[in-house]
Amino acid sequence: MSSELREEFFTSIVHFRKLESALSSTCEMQMNEMVILQSIAGTCCRECPCMNLDVPKIQKKLNISKPAISYILNTLEKKNYITREIDPKDRRKVSISATPEGKAAAEQSKKKYDAIWNELLTRFGEDNMRQLLGLMHDLDDLYITMSKEQD
Repeated sequence: MSSELREEFFTSIVHFRKLESALSSTCEMQMNEMVILQSIAGTCCRECPCMNLDVPKIQKKLNISKPAISYILNTLEKKNYITREIDPKDRRKVSISATPEGKAAAEQSKKKYDAIWNELLTRFGEDNMRQLLGLMHDLDDLYITMSKEQD
């Protein structure tokens, strides 16, 4: 493999990280925070009256650990975006709810994210985006396989 191809690959990864950073600053919260808050606030999708957080689903979607989710929940709680309460019927469960500020922040970030997504899709094209996403999924699957082989 040529060293130029290798260098271009790693440069592209850095650029993707910059895109995520720009998106996060535009939406005024980190991407992981936004996904989790939108899940709690119920703004993540049209058919989703998510009143609580499905931790395994979020773990899979974001590819992060339970401690990372706990850290994000702590951050959202410090920002007064969520509240956590022990379920009086089952003390092993914690109920997570979006505050009015959290619902507003989730809605605001969703509007900004949607505007950016629509602009990207318009400029890049749906076919190109589908091809890019397919390749990114393939690359992610390959990385997961390689990680398992190393363990």
